[in-house]
Amino acid sequence: MKKLILSLAFVAMAFGLNAQKNVVKTNPLGLAFGNFNATYERVLGTSASILVKGQYMYKLLGVEVNLIGGGAGFRYYFTHAKKPVPGGFYINPQVQFATGSVTDDDGEKLSANTFGFGAEIGYQWVWESGFVLDLGIGPMYTSARAESDEDLSGIMPSATLAIGFAF
Repeated sequence: MKKLILSLAFVAMAFGLNAQKNVVKTNPLGLAFGNFNATYERVLGTSASILVKGQYMYKLLGVEVNLIGGGAGFRYYFTHAKKPVPGGFYINPQVQFATGSVTDDDGEKLSANTFGFGAEIGYQWVWESGFVLDLGIGPMYTSARAESDEDLSGIMPSATLAIGFAF
């Protein structure tokens, strides 16, 4: 019986029957800088996945903010022939948005909106235990507009440092 169970487990691994199709992750360092975020990734096939992100920002470079937002991305894994997705090298085109308020130097709350699009290249490790480590970097064009009609737009760096669980 033990040999049968081990054989079935080997067949399942060989044909990807126990492949992890879902990943939930967050950036634990973001909390130290006033940003809570969570990402859900769903594998679409043998080489790609989609991501849905949510975030809440309560501080930005010492300024009090109250922004809630989300985003979406599509990942293509270059190493899908050698590693099962969602692990390996990837490119990730993405969009994001946020809306809320920013408190200015006088203590007045101003409404604010941001929108961004860009791409990251990175690597995601997925261990058999389900633990996930995701590192990525790339450019992001971001447009941020406050109620005061101050427009802060330009290309800024985008980075991913996330830990999570695959199942």
